[in-house]
Amino acid sequence: MGSHTQEIVQLLWCLLLFNIDYIHCETPNVVIVGADCNNNNDCNKVLTCIDQKCKYPCPGPCQGNTTCEVHDHVPYCACKPGFSGNPFTGCQEQAPTPQSCSLLTNRRPSGNKVYRVENFIKVNFFAAFHHCMAHGGRLASIESENDNTQIKAAIMKLGIRNGEFWTAGTNLAQDYWFWMVSGEPLPQYSDWNPGEPNHGLNEHCIVFYEYENKGYRWSDENCMTKLFPICEYFE
Repeated sequence: MGSHTQEIVQLLWCLLLFNIDYIHCETPNVVIVGADCNNNNDCNKVLTCIDQKCKYPCPGPCQGNTTCEVHDHVPYCACKPGFSGNPFTGCQEQAPTPQSCSLLTNRRPSGNKVYRVENFIKVNFFAAFHHCMAHGGRLASIESENDNTQIKAAIMKLGIRNGEFWTAGTNLAQDYWFWMVSGEPLPQYSDWNPGEPNHGLNEHCIVFYEYENKGYRWSDENCMTKLFPICEYFE
């Protein structure tokens, strides 16, 4: 099958999925154009209004070694499995690491940390951990007040108020809080909500939580609750 034929077949699969709210297709050489539009509300949820035409927005801002997923008109970029970095500037291949005990490496990847809120999928803590790893990143850890401020800015940029978001913090199987992605204990800096952690029923994982528009701070939560994950990437 020729490359052009493969692209057409892939395009047809994408079109068959237009009746759902989520699409993940890689069609770098094919442009999908639909009806005329004035804004995104005039388009199917997997299309974006661009230059008054409903168009498939991927790969859009996604650079090298990335995937592009469309959720409610918005393209989301992520590193392909086996790659890490900033998907908006290009992801780099990860050096192979031993599979045993790889969850707690106690090593920080090189580069500057960038946070992204995955506000299209709600999962429990363990699935959030896997989701970030599968997209070339890690579930968010906080090493400083600056990290904490960056995460709050990423949440507020989305305009989501009074929500909850997963971080990598937990005290599962330990008598202290630590970051699951590194095994490191929480830094001296912390940002707990008043009265937290309250060690409620099976609350062993750390979330960013806001109540009555008072600002996002840390709280403990049941690890099986389904929430949006916050992933961290290194560039």
